[in-house]
Amino acid sequence: MYGMLILAGENSGMSASAKAGLIWLGIFAFMIVAELTSVGLTAIWFAGGAVVASVAGFLGASVVWQIIIFMVVSLVLLIALRPLARKKMLKHLTPTNVDSLIGQIYPAITKIGPGHETGQLKIGDVEWRAISEDGSEIPEGTVVMIRRIEGTKLVVVPKP
Repeated sequence: MYGMLILAGENSGMSASAKAGLIWLGIFAFMIVAELTSVGLTAIWFAGGAVVASVAGFLGASVVWQIIIFMVVSLVLLIALRPLARKKMLKHLTPTNVDSLIGQIYPAITKIGPGHETGQLKIGDVEWRAISEDGSEIPEGTVVMIRRIEGTKLVVVPKP
């Protein structure tokens, strides 16, 4: 970024705020590269703030105002757009085969003990460990519904 100031030249007639505008463009480029190397939607919001701060610098805003603009715009973008962007990105995630078990109904092939003592369900050719969601005892043969999966255990409730 210091190189940008050298490129602008000390005697170029460029104001300090315009020189700072060039630095903001450097920050913008850095944030874009940082975002491209990550997948967490973390740096893109600051890239947006840097662009707006750069424009403010070229329009003559003081460096203090540029910093304030950068922080406010970055924060607004982060708060307003990140949830929408995450929702859009998560829409394209494909659930795994295991996720398809949630909501399915199977009989318990062994007693599922009290206090989250494991029992078993048989799904296809595979026997799965199962625990009761509320810790209650579920007798062998009871038809249960899978509520969620915790590690390698199915969390179940008796079928309503």
